[in-house]
Amino acid sequence: MKNKMKNKKLYLFDIDGTLILGNKPLDGAEKIIKEIREKGKKLMLFTNNSSRTREEYVEKFRKMDIEILEEEIVTAGYMLGEYLIEKKDNPSVFLVGTKSLKKLLEDMGVKVIEEPQKVNGKYNVDYVAVALDSELNYQKIVTACELLSEGAEYLAANPDFVYPVEGGKFLPDCGAICKMLEYAVKRKPLFLGKPSREILDYCIKKNGVSKGETVIIGDRLYTDIACGYDNGCDTILVLTGESKKEDVKDSPYKPDFILESIKDIEI
Repeated sequence: MKNKMKNKKLYLFDIDGTLILGNKPLDGAEKIIKEIREKGKKLMLFTNNSSRTREEYVEKFRKMDIEILEEEIVTAGYMLGEYLIEKKDNPSVFLVGTKSLKKLLEDMGVKVIEEPQKVNGKYNVDYVAVALDSELNYQKIVTACELLSEGAEYLAANPDFVYPVEGGKFLPDCGAICKMLEYAVKRKPLFLGKPSREILDYCIKKNGVSKGETVIIGDRLYTDIACGYDNGCDTILVLTGESKKEDVKDSPYKPDFILESIKDIEI
């Protein structure tokens, strides 16, 4: 692996389950980031966790004594905003997401409507957007179902069903919320986070590298590894989060390397 990694110029790290668990860094996180910088290479953290802004992630890592720059982070929530402002002038959205994501979208120029109203028989909302929502309540679900049943366009930040926390436990993620909505309204969203190529293309273009010069490191086969597998990037699966070694056998997404954790990566 070491010889192959020498050719890499950009390291794309998943966050939850790869670099950190909850509010604790995984063993080797600080060291690997420092080593990448010392060797003049680039790194980005790209995450499907849309509950925090990039600024909040910078502060979260700072509290763990790890220095990450805001421009080195891209979230599925950020990609959601990028998509909306590119597709439509002054887009309006009903958001199933956190207050932090609401602020991020508004700062990017998206109009977030918390209480949709009908105007001339049509709701004043272009899109329903779903993300990881730690502030979820049933009224949000009711409103989303109403809007989706009335034909609003449907977007979601990421397809992950769960996200890992300390103690080997998992909590519902965006994909689980979308599955609940699917049972009610028989619709599936367009997902914009990993494994979609949009988030990978953004990172590659921003850093001026090729896919062959990029490696993706993550703990999930169906998002992190699939993102590289489907788009021509080498991948490293780490076993500190959701996926276990035995899961690889039955997965269509095969990593190039399987390591116990990021501390085993050789730059």
